[in-house]
Amino acid sequence: MILDSRNNSFDFRFPRKFVPQEIVDKYKAYLNKIPGNLFEDPIDFINYGIQSINLPGITFDPVSQSDNDGTTRYFRGKVPIQNTIERQFTVTMQLMDGYINYWMMTDILLYYYAPTTKQKHINDLKLGILDAEDLVLANITFEKPILNQISELNLNMAENVAEFNTFDLNFYYNKFHIKMDVD
Repeated sequence: MILDSRNNSFDFRFPRKFVPQEIVDKYKAYLNKIPGNLFEDPIDFINYGIQSINLPGITFDPVSQSDNDGTTRYFRGKVPIQNTIERQFTVTMQLMDGYINYWMMTDILLYYYAPTTKQKHINDLKLGILDAEDLVLANITFEKPILNQISELNLNMAENVAEFNTFDLNFYYNKFHIKMDVD
């Protein structure tokens, strides 16, 4: 029997250098106050909150030609594949108590866009697609990504019950590589 795919069959984590040292220093003391002392570093806390990743599909816009009889014919274009794919993806994060990971990600976004930051891109991000036995079937590498958006934060005095909420991070990348491990 062939199994259906599971939507949680992926491995995506931000690299350790994703969080700049000044932000690590800012949040480390707070994270050490969390009961159970589960997280030593902010990157571990951020990676713990990852819920999903959304990759856009691949679309090729055909070239159209209108004939004299009023019909239209379509042909594949000559545009390089890297210029036809929407080179962005979204990571959905769970909102933690006090929205602490939201503020951490906001600080990270502001750090990377500060005029004093010399680093133009975040380190490459890697996504592993797993099969039913949790073996890596495909490795996807997003080269030279940039974090460009954090979704809004909706606060409401009428909702005072703790519930599962998320926020989104949007990334653009310059190139991607897919390596299939099906040997």
